[in-house]
Formats: sequence, C-alpha cells, structure tokens
Amino acid sequence: MNAQQPLPLLPVQPEYDTWRGHRIATYRAGNGQPMLLVHSINAAASAFEMRGPFTQLQSDYTMHAFDLLGYGNSDRPARVYQAEDYIDQTVAQLERIGSPTVLIASSLGAAYAIAAAARVPDLVSALVLACPVGISQLSTPPGAFNWGLYRLLDGPLGLWVFRQLTSERSMRFFLARQAYNDPATFTPETMAGFYAPAQIPGSEHAPVCFVSGLLTCDIAAVYPQLRMPILVIWGRQATTTPLRKADEFVQMNSRARLEVIDRASMLVQDERPAEFARLVRAFLSNPG
Repeated sequence: MNAQQPLPLLPVQPEYDTWRGHRIATYRAGNGQPMLLVHSINAAASAFEMRGPFTQLQSDYTMHAFDLLGYGNSDRPARVYQAEDYIDQTVAQLERIGSPTVLIASSLGAAYAIAAAARVPDLVSALVLACPVGISQLSTPPGAFNWGLYRLLDGPLGLWVFRQLTSERSMRFFLARQAYNDPATFTPETMAGFYAPAQIPGSEHAPVCFVSGLLTCDIAAVYPQLRMPILVIWGRQATTTPLRKADEFVQMNSRARLEVIDRASMLVQDERPAEFARLVRAFLSNPG
C-alpha cells in the first residue's frame, strides 16, 4: 500500500517509523507538552477518528498520533494480529517521544494504552480514556474457539465477511447508529474518512483478527495499579459501550474521574471535539 499516495486522515502528512520490519504511519503537529492519540479497533479504524483532539489541542500541545499496524496509512501485512502487538506499538511510540506524555485513547485502543502505561509509567504523565473497554468488555483472552474461528476466516470467507462489514450501506448503518449520536455530526467527510481506508488491499487482515476475538485486552489487573491522573470521558448516548460501564473504570482506580458529554455516542472525541478538548484542558490544569 505504501506505493500509493497516503490517505488524508489528519491535517498533516504522515511520516513513518518501523516496527518489526513494518512501516507505521505517524503524525505530528503543534508545540508544547506531548500528547499521543491511540485510535480504536474496528473494521475501518485509523487515526482519522482522532482528528478532533489532534486539531483542537495542537495550539497548546505537541500532538502525536499513529495508525496501528493493519490500519490507516500503516502497513497491512497478512499475519496474526494480537493485543500484544498493539500494546508494544504504543510503548514504542511513547519511547520515540521520549518524555512524559499525555496518552489519549479510544475504546479498545484505550485498553492497549492502559497496558502500555503500566509498562512504561514514567513516560505517561496522564491518561484520557474515551469510552474505554478491557474490564468487562472485550477482555476475555482468546481461547480455542477464537483460534478456530480465525482459521475459518483467514481466507476467502474472512475477506467476504470484511467486505460485507465495510460496504457503504453497512458502514453508514454502524457509524450513524452506534458510533455517532447526532446526525448533524455524521457528515459525508466522516463517511469518506472511514470508508477509504477499508478499500486498501490487505485491509481485512487486522479486522479478521478482531472479529475472531484475538485482539481482546484484559486490563483489570494492571489498571488499579496506575498512579498517573486518569480522565474517563463518556458519550452519554453510547450503546456499544454504555455509560453504566464507566463505573468500572472509576471504581477500580481512585485517581480516575469521569466526565460525560451529552448528545454523543462511542466516538465522543470526534463527535464533540470542542467539548472533549475543553474537558482535557481543564483536567490537565488541575489533574488532582
């Protein structure tokens, strides 16, 4: 995929790092304390979903973002993808930045961010988690059933399933009904930003692993041990990750505080970017 022009996922051109021989697309803008953005996992994920924080916060912070392997402008090798890969990639980005960084992450990406923060706590000054999972959702370690499902989908059947999930009709339904709450925030630009990455050859490999259950991440043991300030931000209308799940993240770590944004669903950071950024700034000015 790297021979073609990179997708315009964020308002800067990607640069590239190498992770285990594969190219990882990275993005940087702004000045100030560093922030690292970690996107979620779905059939058409990429750093595009972090465009709100990336743009809104760059006047005060140095924004870093990247596409996880298999997504966006990063390489898409045919391989088995597992949670450990994405935790390690997040750690690698923190080490590349090299100084205490505010880690902002969404959904399953937030679970990887939590695991990364537990491994290199000196490189994470604060955590901001948008509708995170990893305690009672998407936390069960892969078992025999998951590996059997992966073997079934690792081929033409998996490609067919992926194409059904990433058809315009399916993506429009998922994004408009689950990822976003306010129809006004789901624009043609939003649809295009998710649709285009899913059309690149090799796009099916990582999502097939996700659908098979190989990308789950259990952070219940490490999350309570984190000592950096934690802000949990939830979209009140989120259905896939309902608001009641926020209690797990607040109760399991006394350093965590919760903020809820109205008229927003699972991708709260993209649906209400100005309010999301306001909450992040307020939190960092008084992390407690």
